[in-house]
Amino acid sequence: MNERPGTMLVDPMNERLEIEELTFEIRRSSRRKTIGITVDRDGDLRLDVPVGVPRSQIEDVAEEKLFWVYKKLAEKGLYQRPGNPKEYVNGEGFHYLGRSYRLLLVKDVREHGNNKPLKLANGRFLLLASERDNARAHFIAWYRTVGSVWLERRVALYQERLGVEPSGIEVRDLGYRWGSCGEKGVLNFHWHTVLLPPPIADYIIVHELAHLIERHHTPRFWSLVERVLPDFQARKEWLAENGGSYGF
Repeated sequence: MNERPGTMLVDPMNERLEIEELTFEIRRSSRRKTIGITVDRDGDLRLDVPVGVPRSQIEDVAEEKLFWVYKKLAEKGLYQRPGNPKEYVNGEGFHYLGRSYRLLLVKDVREHGNNKPLKLANGRFLLLASERDNARAHFIAWYRTVGSVWLERRVALYQERLGVEPSGIEVRDLGYRWGSCGEKGVLNFHWHTVLLPPPIADYIIVHELAHLIERHHTPRFWSLVERVLPDFQARKEWLAENGGSYGF
């Protein structure tokens, strides 16, 4: 699933490929031997494709190069990575499973139960004031640790419904992707996923689990997702419209 995930569409009439908010123009040529991607100076995206290459292969190449495309657009000042810079000050809000919790800087965290520099307690994130300079790293570590437990439970629930079993689950920084399904069956989730409301995170989970059955975004793939989440389309659209505000 792509870094800010969305549907992938191919327009057979206009030879276009759409991934999330990005649109690639497809140009076929008998002179081409391999698939190439071009990011023009004005941000136009082009896929140069040999004649006869199947759509599934074009999708694979585009998805594999998606992070590179976003990076090039950012270098040209044509794309801002979703997310809100944080100042890590008292009262600042941080999401976890869709809810916003205020930050409180404290002098000593031991009085709140343990010696970890960051914790969620009594409806607030508590951060050791002396660790403010390392706050982002502490938040990421917290989201990865706590998020892994939550995601494992949700994956276990939905894998039974789809009749699949991933070989592993990893929570890490995936750049511009919410999640991905590795060739060996490992499901990868961006730590941003656990900032989202649970129904939206569930959509990402089901999306990646469905890839264990169908690699490409074919009608069969979307049928698998819909079988588990009949309202997946609404969740997908919500994610595309709102997901960027849940990162930092």
